[in-house]
Amino acid sequence: MPLTELQCSKAKPETKERLLPDGGGLTLLIRTKGTKTWLYQFRFAQKKYKLNYGNYPDIGLADARKLHAIAKQLLALGQHPAELLESNEARRMILAGHSLIEVEAARAQAIADAQQAARMTFGEAAERYKTEWVDRNWKSPDKGFSPVRVHLLPKLACLALDEIDTPMLRELLYDVRERRGVQASLISHGWAARIFGYALEHDWCSHNPAQQIKAARIGSRGKRDRWLTVQEIRRYLAGLYQADCYRGYKLALHLLLMLALRKNELVGANWKEFDLETGEWLIPASRMKNGKEHRVFLPHQAITMLQELHRLGGGSEWVMPMPSNRKRVMHGNNLNGTHAAAINAANIEDYVIHDHRHTASTQLRELGHPSEVVEAALSHAIPGIAGVYAHTQYKEQRLAMLQSWADFLDCTMNEQTVIQATFRKLA
Repeated sequence: MPLTELQCSKAKPETKERLLPDGGGLTLLIRTKGTKTWLYQFRFAQKKYKLNYGNYPDIGLADARKLHAIAKQLLALGQHPAELLESNEARRMILAGHSLIEVEAARAQAIADAQQAARMTFGEAAERYKTEWVDRNWKSPDKGFSPVRVHLLPKLACLALDEIDTPMLRELLYDVRERRGVQASLISHGWAARIFGYALEHDWCSHNPAQQIKAARIGSRGKRDRWLTVQEIRRYLAGLYQADCYRGYKLALHLLLMLALRKNELVGANWKEFDLETGEWLIPASRMKNGKEHRVFLPHQAITMLQELHRLGGGSEWVMPMPSNRKRVMHGNNLNGTHAAAINAANIEDYVIHDHRHTASTQLRELGHPSEVVEAALSHAIPGIAGVYAHTQYKEQRLAMLQSWADFLDCTMNEQTVIQATFRKLA
């Protein structure tokens, strides 16, 4: 006989577990501790199973029969009932009176929605990679990550990772090569490989399409020859002095462009190396790439900048001390963030700090200065007998050249406003 609600509520525990049958395989298990549980024991694929519908009275007799009726329908259709009935949402719909067709349709839609939501996009993966790796391990994460934002995200951000295949990525990289050059395309290729590699490690995608694209097919990096045009110089200096950064970094980058120096030659400088009264700076051989000391003849703008750096240093022995600890010399990478801010503001791509030397060298030749004087100022080896006397014979020429170059930079920046209106303004 089928159970009644009264029988279910009055059933008492005994020394052994016992089953109260309701018919059709539905039973109420009475445990020795008093817990009452609705069970369905059945066979599926030649194996015995038990399906738990829940405890009484949380699941009443009528509700247990609803769940049981759906379970039997699923079995009749050749489906294991647990696959559906273990879902809380499916059980809620069944108890609310929905049919099996309605419940299965809702479950299928929920699965599809979950799968769609689980498909991480390239934009999401790129942001996760930047936050979880680049920001923690790179000294200038925003600068390094800019090729992703400029070249990859506009086309790929909204696409699921597994939708991006090798032909699609190759076409994008070739397009970057045509528009921005080989260097930009190779850098973008490297970022795509790293982002997909990170996604693959975290099971966000099933393949890394960048691995199938050989860098050699894109082009060769070759020797860097990037330099700024006059218009780019104007934008760079404007962006530099408008950046929200420590002023000492701005002055240092301007000096590197003005004096055509390597980063470590300035950053590691000690005030003992300078004679600002005569306008000369002797860089020791230990900091020079060629292992020979190098004398720099300072234009008056450089002397003014150095005097301000001395004030900013607050008595430090270093020209570029750490802002947080003036007893320590600054690391050259500290300038990277300010440089990145300047080139981003100026909309300049593929330009690193060392390229200031290329800019100075190219523009000085364009202005008509002799190559041997330019090479001497850059501390490059000069072939022949001219190289023997480079550091003495060209003293006056080098000073005149650097002074004209400093004046040129002033005039390029809108009628000398960078010096008169911005540069001489103290921090």
